[in-house]
Formats: sequence, C-alpha cells, structure tokens
Amino acid sequence: MGENKSLCPATEENKHLAFQSMVDLLAKPCAILSVEKGPNETAGVIRIVCANREYKDSFGDRYHDNIPYDELVPKVLRFENSCYRCAIQHQQIHNYTQTQADGVWTDQQLIPLYSDREDLGYCQFILELSETLDRNRMSAVSIRTASAVLRSAITLLGTDDLKDRVGRVLSDILELSESFSVRVLLVDHENKRAINYCDRLAIEIPEDFVPPDGNKNGDRISYDLLCSWEGTIGDNMMLTITTKEEMDELARRNPAWAASMRPYGVTTLVLIPLRHDREIIGYLYFCNFNPDKIEELRELAELMSFFLGTEIYNEILLERLNEMSHTDALTGLNNRNAMIQRSKLLSQSPEHPPFGIINLDLNGLKTVNDDLGHDAGDQLLITAAEILKKYFYLGDLYRTGGDEFIVIATGISREAFDRKVQRLRQATEKESKVSFAIGTFWSDGTTDINTAFRQADETMYEDKKAYYAAHPEQRR
Repeated sequence: MGENKSLCPATEENKHLAFQSMVDLLAKPCAILSVEKGPNETAGVIRIVCANREYKDSFGDRYHDNIPYDELVPKVLRFENSCYRCAIQHQQIHNYTQTQADGVWTDQQLIPLYSDREDLGYCQFILELSETLDRNRMSAVSIRTASAVLRSAITLLGTDDLKDRVGRVLSDILELSESFSVRVLLVDHENKRAINYCDRLAIEIPEDFVPPDGNKNGDRISYDLLCSWEGTIGDNMMLTITTKEEMDELARRNPAWAASMRPYGVTTLVLIPLRHDREIIGYLYFCNFNPDKIEELRELAELMSFFLGTEIYNEILLERLNEMSHTDALTGLNNRNAMIQRSKLLSQSPEHPPFGIINLDLNGLKTVNDDLGHDAGDQLLITAAEILKKYFYLGDLYRTGGDEFIVIATGISREAFDRKVQRLRQATEKESKVSFAIGTFWSDGTTDINTAFRQADETMYEDKKAYYAAHPEQRR
C-alpha cells in the first residue's frame, strides 16, 4: 500500500510531463483538457491541464495550468458538449465555426486520450484561427448532410417564388431532422417586426388551438424577444439544446425566451442566425428533433444558413431596390417610374376600365425655396403629400417632378371621383401653406391614357394662371 501511495503523485507528475511534451511538439495552439463527467451525459468542470507556448501567449498572464476554461473564455455549451463526447465517449471531434464577436473562423480538433478514471477524461485540443472562410474545410461533412445540402442548393436556384422554394427546403430539413417544426424568421428593424417568413410543421395545428400564453400557432414572437436572441447566442455560431440542463441554462440566461417555448413543449432546439456579412437578417431554427442526430443537424444548420441567408437577403435587396426605384424618397409617394408602369398597365388592360386623372402643381414652391431655403421647401412638399393621402389611396398617388403630383384613380365612379376632387379643393383653400393648381380629366374607358394626361395638364395650367393672377407676388 505504501508503494502505491508513493507512485500516485509520480504517476500524475509523469502524466503531466507527458501531456506537456505532447503539446510542445505542435506548432499550432494546442492544449490538453480534462473533462469531469457530469450528470445526464453532460460535462462537469473542464480544465486546461497544460498548453504549448502558442496557446498560452493568446491569453497572457491570465493563463495557468489546470485553470477552468471558462475563466479564460465565455462558457459555450456546444464546446462543452464536444469536449464531453471526445474525452468521455472517446469520439474524435472536428468543429469549424465563426466567432461572431470578431468574425474570426476557428478550426477546432479534439482527439480523445487515455484515462484510467471513469469520472474524468482527457482530450487534446488543437486550434487554428483565420480571418477568412475556408470552404474546403466546411466541405468535410457527412455524405448524408452533403447530399441534403446539394438538393437544397439546387432547389434554391429555381425560378419560381422564393418562399415556395424555401418551403421545399424546410420540408427536407423537417424530414431529415425528424423535427416537430422548422421555421425561418426575419428581423425587420425598420418597422420593429418579427416576420414569420416560412415554416413547416410535422402535424397540422388546429385552427382553434390557443396555448396558455395566447400566441396562436406560434407565430407571434415579438420583435423585442427576437432581438434578445443575438445576445443569448453571443459569440457562438448557433444555439443548440438537447438536454434539460441546457434548457435550464437558457432559462437562466433568457427567461422570456424559455418561457415562450414552454406552451409548445419544446425540449430540443437548433437555432442559427441568417446573416449578410455580420448583420443578422433572420434565423433558421428547428425544434423537438431526434437528439441522436444533433451533430448531423449542426452540420446541416451551418451549411444551410449560408444558402438561405444569401438567397433571402438577395430577395430583400431586390425588393428594396424595386421600392426605391418606384418610391419618392422625400414624400413616400410613388415616383415617375411607378406612374409610367401604372400607365402602361392601364393602357394595355383588355377591360378598358374607367379612370380619373388629376394633375396637380404645388403653387409657390420656388418662392419658399428662394425666401426660406430648401429645407422649408422640402417640408412644404411633405405637407402637400400628407394632404393628398387624406383623400386618395397611396397606391394612386405619384410625385412626378419637383412640384408636380399626379393621381390615377381607378375602381371608383365619376361621382365619387368628382367628390374627392371637390374635397381636396376645399381643403387647400382652408390650408394657408399649401395651394395646388388642379387639372382633372375623367375617362369612361374610351380615352387613351396619354390623351387623358394631356387634357388634365391643360386644365391644370388654366387653374395655375388664375392662381398667379390672384397672387402675382408668387410668380418667380
């Protein structure tokens, strides 16, 4: 017994020396980790037993042997899970992820090492950092995952509606992951909205189903709750939950988020941001999947987030460009491009519907610009646009030039059209700041659109002459 006691310290010392010699042989940052076996197949305390110079230098004076890893870097559940699987279950692990705080890509390799204890395991941790994505490293995934991603990429390259294509991709993810639901949520910061872009469910939810929190069908995640996800994920590529302990940890870090999932019985979750550059535009997530597939699903989520994020961002960008090309930035009304497109559609309509044209010119804009400055002139244009919105649909309103506005009214009778024009005249007569020269023309469908514009233009100029005759000081 005495001999055994004297050998134990020497054995531990020899083990440490062997570990140190092992890491010193590598030119890349390398460390030996010890992993305590926690409850329910989770990692307990993870310590850095020893490390080579390249690894130690990255932490400076904060590093010392046998330090708990989370005293040097933030606690990361995915990393702890990988350490447990490697050190305790003797699986070799390879992770390639991006640290979102600084955008650095990390290539992590964990190699299981021998341990003579059942409650403690060891693994070799090799780390390589790069500022750019190496797609060859990302391609080292399972054949099953690669096949699913290839099918999805081909689907997303289709020409039909993008939301339909995304739906087919989500259906594939639903089947592969054996999930209850898969969803893409988008973040609209401008309007402070959480948008349920597309989802797929394993079963249909009854129309009259209302969970305890009142969020019917699970699609009313608030904007504030959605924005809180970024802080909860932190520097990690994604968030994964496969155990009760991980769900409890989420409840501690983000109680509102955890509470929002309880009515739906969510027990497992994979959630990954969809990004353009470093900006989060939305999230892909699936829940209540087969936890035995977690590593395969992590691979799938990482790869699919690139394809989905790129395609959805491109669609959003095209929509914004289209909106910009058809919207007047100052007033928010449709612009000349939109008016030309509407005119073409109206002239090409086989039904030849009746329509009304109103040509408006804002009186006195040049005087305001000259006397008070262009900021005051811009405010006058904005006020004029707001008045027009009170009497006509936004889709019928166009700012076509500096002080020129057009209304193309369809779907109403001539009597209703005339009443709107009369109310507009009365409103501007009472409004001391805004005065329009107004010209109108009503077509029963037999007059072409260009003739209608010309007729309205002529009556507008007659109205403008009358205005300047009454207000000669405004003529510039």
